[in-house]
Amino acid sequence: MASRILLIIPKFYEIEKKIVILLREFGNEVYYIENKEIAFDYSNKTSKFRYIRRFYFFLFSPRERYIKIELAKIENLRFDILFSINCFTVCPNLLNRLKYFNPGLRSILYLWDSFSKYSWENRIRLFDKIFTFDIYDSLKYNIEYLPNFYFNVTDSQKNEIVNDLSFIGKFSPERLLIIDRLVPHISEKNIKYFFLLRPSFKMSFHNYYFYRLLKYLKINNRWVINYISIFEANSMILKRNFIKSDNLSFEEAQKTMQNSNVILDLPYSDQTGYTHRIIAALANGKKILTTNPGIVNESFFNQDQIHILNPDKPEIDIKWIKEKVGFCVNPYFNKLELKSWLNHILNGMVA
Repeated sequence: MASRILLIIPKFYEIEKKIVILLREFGNEVYYIENKEIAFDYSNKTSKFRYIRRFYFFLFSPRERYIKIELAKIENLRFDILFSINCFTVCPNLLNRLKYFNPGLRSILYLWDSFSKYSWENRIRLFDKIFTFDIYDSLKYNIEYLPNFYFNVTDSQKNEIVNDLSFIGKFSPERLLIIDRLVPHISEKNIKYFFLLRPSFKMSFHNYYFYRLLKYLKINNRWVINYISIFEANSMILKRNFIKSDNLSFEEAQKTMQNSNVILDLPYSDQTGYTHRIIAALANGKKILTTNPGIVNESFFNQDQIHILNPDKPEIDIKWIKEKVGFCVNPYFNKLELKSWLNHILNGMVA
């Protein structure tokens, strides 16, 4: 018997569309709401003025208003399952309203961002079943560890190697710093690379005059430095050929991975979970150059396939970068292909 599923997940390289299609192929009726970060959200631990932001949310309830508007677009609120990725728009009001219409509602949460980045501790208790991509969070909060998923690549999507090294990801000051250190080193060694940093968001108070004031004051503060860097990236003041506002499609990102010999992985410094990028690359037999040292403890670690990059002194093995070697895929990754991954998450919840 098919289930009615309310899917609340972020927009990310059109992955949300792929998940909707696959859940419908399973025979389910699926309704989608974007799980987006509301303006002035206080959940991000790097946000300034968090108490003021919290008061704003208490006073004006922007999260509740967003959910109310989105639910009003759905005529029938009868659902069997609520499946949410991350907690941006998740609130007690949402769960209470859904459970009012659906006393037997089963709720599932998957976190592909870490608690080191977002304060979601109070919201995870709203769900019946919780998974996280971060092994540290799974141990600390006693929730199930499940790495990120990947999509199968057909033979027709596989391409000849064009780039020795590639990276595609959101802009961040720490990623910019690493790439700035890396580019001169690989350029002089004639390594072909494709790097793309996308300035995908603007910080609060994204204002030119505020930016000029902070530049003038030269305050040595992490938040100020990040604000300036993100403002300059969004405004294209930073002159780097790899900083572009172009939003690659999922297919274009997949193609870039397939025609690259080595995939560069630059997770945030306080993140121990693995990105979609690294999971997909390993599931396709690619070599990985990563700044995440915790990967050496994984059962799938292969020192010939995975090299650790020191972000402070990013020296690399040129011969290893250029050597074209395909690796057998560890059976571990079979359960992380999207179809298997969804079946695992929904196991026992979809009739």
